[in-house]
Amino acid sequence: MELLHQFEVYLKSSDRVASAQFYCSDIKKFTAWFETRYGHFQPAAITPLDLVEYRSYLQSNGGRRTQAHPSSQPAAPATVNRALISLSIFCQWGQERGIMVTNPSQGIKPMAVEELAPHWLTRPQQAAFIRAVQTGKSLRDLAVCGLMLHAGLRVSEVCSLTRGDLVLRQRSGSVLVRQGKGNKQRRVPLNVTIRQILLDYLVSFPESQQVVFASDRAKHLTPRAVQHLVHRYAYKAHLEQVTPHTLRHSFCKNLVDVGVSLDKVALLAGHTSVDVTRRYTTPSEQDLQAAVERLAWE
Repeated sequence: MELLHQFEVYLKSSDRVASAQFYCSDIKKFTAWFETRYGHFQPAAITPLDLVEYRSYLQSNGGRRTQAHPSSQPAAPATVNRALISLSIFCQWGQERGIMVTNPSQGIKPMAVEELAPHWLTRPQQAAFIRAVQTGKSLRDLAVCGLMLHAGLRVSEVCSLTRGDLVLRQRSGSVLVRQGKGNKQRRVPLNVTIRQILLDYLVSFPESQQVVFASDRAKHLTPRAVQHLVHRYAYKAHLEQVTPHTLRHSFCKNLVDVGVSLDKVALLAGHTSVDVTRRYTTPSEQDLQAAVERLAWE
């Protein structure tokens, strides 16, 4: 359809180029649904009621078909909301192009989604993961994982560190994150555990080497390489769904659990607001499972 092609060209010429295929896919599905109801797709004929009914359709039987479930299944809330976002962008574009007189998507509410806690590791899981790293006998890998678990650094922040960013003393220490998220700079104190790991790692470093974490193929260790090593050690520790960000989440959760105030956790983690940090007070799936297990009769 020529109109959809024009919409795709518009998306790719804007800052939505990475998501263009998903938005277009959502509009194709809506177009098929619209044609089933009315026989012909006319953007100018779309009404707010059509969008409300399409939302209901997705919530009831608009999900994907699989071999295990050949009949349509309800779409996940995130899928429904993405479809509504795609339709909102399409309708706004249509109004600006004069294809639609009004924007029928205005005022259409998304599905309420229960906010789940980020995925973090429990203290026993953290210990199992670090034991797996230690068995690898790589001081570099131990330092990389330690900075995410004990200082909450993002994987990109770890990879970009230089020697001048680290201050290591017997009783104190810190790491300077020069370009955090939003290009913000912050200094994070280092506890005795990660200070000792870093001192052990750096002891054999030549004075001329400024990059803290280097690889054989690149000057700086890459985020993808860190992801691979985290996955490898998680597999050895029999842990699932562990990423570098899981270690950072664990750092934040550890702070909350020992009573550190949310404003301090936000500063240490480099969060844009305390509302982001508040997620770590939300019960995890493990917490909820443990809660209902207390009611078991066995």
